[in-house]
Amino acid sequence: MSRKNILLFSLFAVIILFVLLLVFKDKIFQISENNEQMEETNLFHPVLLDWKQATSSAPWSKRDAATTLVFQDKIWLFGGIEGKDNFDNRYWKLVHKNDVWNSEDGKNWKLVQDSADWKPRRSLTAINFQDKIWLLGGWEKQSGLTKNDVWHSENGINWIQAVSTSSDKWSPREGHCAVVFDNKIWVLGGVDFDKRQCKNDVWYSEDGKNWRLATSFAPWSPRYDHTVTVFKNKMWMIGGVGLDQDGDAKNDVWVSENGKDWSRITTNIILPERHGHTSVVYKDRIWLLSGWNTQKNKGLKDVWWSRDGEHWSKTSEDTPWLGREDHTSIVFQDKIWIMGGMDTNWDWKNDVWYSSSSF
Repeated sequence: MSRKNILLFSLFAVIILFVLLLVFKDKIFQISENNEQMEETNLFHPVLLDWKQATSSAPWSKRDAATTLVFQDKIWLFGGIEGKDNFDNRYWKLVHKNDVWNSEDGKNWKLVQDSADWKPRRSLTAINFQDKIWLLGGWEKQSGLTKNDVWHSENGINWIQAVSTSSDKWSPREGHCAVVFDNKIWVLGGVDFDKRQCKNDVWYSEDGKNWRLATSFAPWSPRYDHTVTVFKNKMWMIGGVGLDQDGDAKNDVWVSENGKDWSRITTNIILPERHGHTSVVYKDRIWLLSGWNTQKNKGLKDVWWSRDGEHWSKTSEDTPWLGREDHTSIVFQDKIWIMGGMDTNWDWKNDVWYSSSSF
């Protein structure tokens, strides 16, 4: 075959292929879309997420306002307040904890330390940063003060208090959020009940000792018992409650790339208002779990998820555990875990649940 005929044949083949693509493009795209849907169906069913109980009664006492994290391939639990029957709303009279527990499976727990160097407290936060456990703030029973101290440990037994070399630091608070973002620790919001001060400031640190102020007044209203997660290289803040006149819970969603500038998500926010909830990132989605609805004066038994922080969907079944607040949630062994808290009957819990039908 001559060179000219080869070129003509090649051109004719390209034209035929182009025509076939035009004719069958919708069918091809439909097959591709169906394959994506089949892949999602085979791998993950977010709307069908349900739960199994790892234990109805962990060896750590019934409590809320504790904190948990994943460190060295274990779940760790710290502090909180120990609930009791016939509670009369005087939180400061309850037993506050400074114990340290860990677990490799969520069912069997080991007491690492009964009384850590930091004093018994509630509403503290914990993060895993630079291969250490970091604990920040909370309300301390022994002194009766809201704290802004920072502690770190490499093993959960030996604790060192981070000493700032700067006079600048976030003020004492509880019910705040702490996350690791952009290789820094961030502290956002919180409340000092003794001073009747609610916060909407944002602070960050590269070493846990020296702190810088990102903004004194973020555009979201002062609040506590909110959540902040890191998702798609941004910080996402959801819900919470303030000290304003009505004290109602919130359902707003805010996002920031730098901690200083925040944008409110206004598209399709159908989340019921709540505070004392938890949120995690799992399977490339933000998940929102339970919490307390001030208007209804009860815990919520719902779980919501979003791919983009704007459009939210609810799982088809409510949770088998009663709605609750001030519980903790983490992602561990490719599951979502939820622990403790106070339920809608005002009962403190030490149960542990995990997501089971994800696949």
